[in-house]
Amino acid sequence: MQRLIFDLKSFSRRLRANEDGLVAIEFGAVASFLILMVVGATDLGLAAQHRSQLEGAVGAGIQEALKGGATEAVEAAVIASTDLPSSPPATVSATKICYDAEGAVVEDCDAGNVDSVYMEIILQQDHQWLLGLPGFSNPSTLKLTNSVRIG
Repeated sequence: MQRLIFDLKSFSRRLRANEDGLVAIEFGAVASFLILMVVGATDLGLAAQHRSQLEGAVGAGIQEALKGGATEAVEAAVIASTDLPSSPPATVSATKICYDAEGAVVEDCDAGNVDSVYMEIILQQDHQWLLGLPGFSNPSTLKLTNSVRIG
């Protein structure tokens, strides 16, 4: 039994003194975290690009609204925008909102007391993350709302 204990102590001393392969173990531990950070940064960059594409599509809808297009034409311009990714399908809604001189919403835009008319565009599209992050749903919905005065 004494011999076994002595052999184990001797073996453990030799292991502690031998540093061969230590760099490979350290690299493996550090590289896994670095790879996760690079993929996470790429994922955030792709989400920012997707948001920018949504902004471009809403911009196309705003241009159509400024040309006097109806709500259906504005929605079609947003969906047909070259900036908008075709998959997954996007949900767009364009709504005319009318206000009187005091800033209250007027239900009938053809009424005589309408002071200003706005076109509000709401665009939603799912964004698929490369990696699922704890606390974030995958896919998550990107939503963009913008409005422009048209009258």
